[in-house]
Amino acid sequence: MSEHKTPPVDPAGFWQGAKDSQAIIFTYLPVSFAFGVSATQFGFSAWEALFLSCSMYAGASQFLVVALLGSGTSIWMTALTVIALDIRHILYGPALQNLIQDRLNMKKTAVWAWGLTDEVFAAGMIKLSQRRQEWSESWMLGLSLFSWLSWALGSFLGGLFADQVTNMPQFLQAALDFLLPALFLSFLLAAFEKKHTFVVAVCLIVSALACYFINMSAAIFIGITSGILAGLFKHYVLKHHNEVNI
Repeated sequence: MSEHKTPPVDPAGFWQGAKDSQAIIFTYLPVSFAFGVSATQFGFSAWEALFLSCSMYAGASQFLVVALLGSGTSIWMTALTVIALDIRHILYGPALQNLIQDRLNMKKTAVWAWGLTDEVFAAGMIKLSQRRQEWSESWMLGLSLFSWLSWALGSFLGGLFADQVTNMPQFLQAALDFLLPALFLSFLLAAFEKKHTFVVAVCLIVSALACYFINMSAAIFIGITSGILAGLFKHYVLKHHNEVNI
């Protein structure tokens, strides 16, 4: 009998990454458009909204930035607030690095790592966990670059046409607010593995309780901390206990 060998899979390239960013782009455009509208309502121009999106690229946190700056909050306090809200991004790089087997090109890595939003990170995790041979830095570069361009474009268009959409219905605004979390959750569910059930369950329960009894900002920090502790507990305590029983 002849052995059937699985043909090698070529890594996905830059344009495949651009193609795979379509789901992110279709979500980013309306949300960033809403940001451009919000920025003009707080006194920013379309070009300033574009500059914020190109330089910060902080997603939904940018709504808070324009609100704080527009109300007279100092730039230092605004910066500290955004850092506190987006501190979870510190964990994204190590999480991907743990799954990447190839040697990284520092120049490419610096570019796509800068564009590592929640949704880009989740898409990268799916590729690495389910189709690792197809992952490449060129694919990651295309994914992150086109996602960033769509966010910048939507912000600029929102600033330009803000006067035409100032009376946006409340239900539509609520739908836009939920687009980014919904997309991120869909990516997370696609990448979910049964072995992570314990850590995910601990994070969800602790975060929900903290959000209910304290506030959303505290829930973010407490959720991250509980996830780290749950992961350490699972790795060093439960794993050791199972090895001893065997």
